[in-house]
Amino acid sequence: MDFSFSATANASQSTTKPKLDGNNIYTVKFDGCELKDIAGVKDPTALYKQLILKFSNEDGVYEHTVWEPRPEDFNRRESEIKNKDGKIEKIPQPSNVESMMLLFKHAIDSIAPTVGKQIDSKERNLGASNWDELRKLVTKILDSGKGTTTKIKLLKNKKTGEATFPGFFAGLTREGLPYVKNNFIGDKVAFSTYELQNINNESNAAPARVETFTPSVEDGPNLDLNFDVSGL
Repeated sequence: MDFSFSATANASQSTTKPKLDGNNIYTVKFDGCELKDIAGVKDPTALYKQLILKFSNEDGVYEHTVWEPRPEDFNRRESEIKNKDGKIEKIPQPSNVESMMLLFKHAIDSIAPTVGKQIDSKERNLGASNWDELRKLVTKILDSGKGTTTKIKLLKNKKTGEATFPGFFAGLTREGLPYVKNNFIGDKVAFSTYELQNINNESNAAPARVETFTPSVEDGPNLDLNFDVSGL
């Protein structure tokens, strides 16, 4: 019986990169966009169309998935705050679609800055009549900057612990125009005081005790494993 290392050539080290951790700022390379269509689980005829932005460095990868907006995602919302007089004030917030478009423009400004400047100067009026056209247009623009080196800021998702872009990065001016108030792509990224406080609190938090859970027959059929991932 013969033994040979021939079959192990270039195969003894995994080339799969782990996901980048949250609560950190990384210098990364933009690896391009991916268009993916996923069939529904409850309704196999339903098709969920994604646009995925991909970044990587020597330590790992980060992929940001944007799902096709729902009709209600075009509606603006309101948040309630208590003012110094103790009264509740309602503050208008951008719609999910406005936030999504800001995310795309934020990425374009860093990855394809020439196009970003043309949009700002209104030299180019880019738009789409539906989600399919929009994700193809965004892919075409961003893929022109594939290989660009930039920085990204990642936080930890409170539910899953996985890395994600900041969730509430958009605001409205006094004139009602949406804008990015918290950079997370580009050379000028930094953690805000609020983000640093949350990161510090997470790192100093004691692990919570996990109680043993034994599902009963009644519990089993009612366990809901369908997560809402259509938001930004």
